[in-house]
Amino acid sequence: MKPIRFAGILFSLLIFSGLNAQEVTDYDLTNFAKAYLKMVKLNTSAQNEMSKLIEKEGMDLEIYHAINDSKEADYEPDVDEEYFEKYERLQPKLQKIQNQLEADVEKEFAKNDLTKQKYRAISERVKQDYLLQAKLEKLLEHLR
Repeated sequence: MKPIRFAGILFSLLIFSGLNAQEVTDYDLTNFAKAYLKMVKLNTSAQNEMSKLIEKEGMDLEIYHAINDSKEADYEPDVDEEYFEKYERLQPKLQKIQNQLEADVEKEFAKNDLTKQKYRAISERVKQDYLLQAKLEKLLEHLR
């Protein structure tokens, strides 16, 4: 009975480790690098646009973030009521920018033969593998 149990456990470990050790091909890594660089640009652009809107509304980023963080943490920051009103006016505009960013990222994934899940899987694999990290760094240098 014990050898069968041991064989079953060994078989399970081999299957599990095989799933976790999925190969990242050069093709996948190249597509990942291209998508990563484009995502950095898209994200930076969206953040800059949001920051300008916040400043245009007469808020600084610290106050905006204090109010935003308070929504999730269930506390109220010590700021004037007018800032809460400005925050509420900003939300639809900022959400529109966020939605556009997400749509642009999805397009970039598709353009580079990736899905969100595949992108994340490659990212996790790269974090665990120094050789893949080095390959990715070279690819990023070449693509910039």
